[in-house]
Amino acid sequence: MCSESAAYLIYAAKKYMVPKLVEECRRCLMESLDVNNAIHLLDQSLHVDEQELQSECLRLISANATAVLTGTEIFSASRLALEAILEANTLPVRELIIYETAVKWAKHQLQSEISGEEDPTDSQIREALGDLLYKIRFPVMKPTEFAEITAGNDLLTAEEKESVYYYLVTKKKHSQLKFPTERRIGEEVWIDSTVECTTGKWSPAPHLDAITFVTDKDILLTGIGLNLGYSVAGYDVDVEILGYDVDVESLQSVSSMFKQLVRIPRRIVLFSTPCKISLDKPIGITAGVIYSVKALSHVNNSGFAKSCRAVCVKDSVTFTFFKHSESQDNPEVGGQIPRMYFCKAI
Repeated sequence: MCSESAAYLIYAAKKYMVPKLVEECRRCLMESLDVNNAIHLLDQSLHVDEQELQSECLRLISANATAVLTGTEIFSASRLALEAILEANTLPVRELIIYETAVKWAKHQLQSEISGEEDPTDSQIREALGDLLYKIRFPVMKPTEFAEITAGNDLLTAEEKESVYYYLVTKKKHSQLKFPTERRIGEEVWIDSTVECTTGKWSPAPHLDAITFVTDKDILLTGIGLNLGYSVAGYDVDVEILGYDVDVESLQSVSSMFKQLVRIPRRIVLFSTPCKISLDKPIGITAGVIYSVKALSHVNNSGFAKSCRAVCVKDSVTFTFFKHSESQDNPEVGGQIPRMYFCKAI
């Protein structure tokens, strides 16, 4: 079975409820999926409501975002397929490239419909994009980028430009802002500062462990990992992430960026991965700015890391850890917070 026949056959297989044939068609399409046909198969997956294939297409597009978005294959995308791409949160390219792709797609649609016409006007491009325009995340662009693409054109209205500029300056949403403000992220990775984990008691409870860190590149912090408990029931811990002024000698808290009471389960085997605490929304970590993670345990029984590395590197991002002034026992080379989950900022 070739991928082209599978794409047509899967529709019939679903319509007449032949699950084994659906599975075989899906397998065939998955195996044939590559950068050159990802847009076409994404279209097909949306047309037949094939979620697994759709997710795999979007994953491949995300992994090869620059090649796909700057190639010619994108021009063949249906409106539905382009919408799925524009809505994706894991596109590791600058929003400027996504904007340029959407505009080129609209121009291609217009020129295909009206051959021989001059370049489409801004109003025609806006009309061709329709609601797709509001999938573009203008507020995450650099101010200079946004100024360059909006100067001298009418793709956005004056009110829309004003609302984006207001957000870029204040980081506050204007009542008229219609564009998403969440940054797209790359693939999540993590760094482990832990060399060894051991059994120990935090006493007296409650016990505060904290670590301060700084990175050499902008990232998005997506979660932290805490060591599992040794008690039968596990343990409760208040987790907080703080941002600070740049001056390391006189840390003044800027804001509490995340705070939550979480339950850490019991450790079953000797060597267990840390318990991941996912953040509700990724936290933007600015290179050179100081942040801290605090873990306030409500029991005097837990595991903790020792012989941790004060400097860790992952995916060309360097984390440097410092002892937190409020941490009761542990320096930067030990403690209860052995893992950081993050994505590179785009």
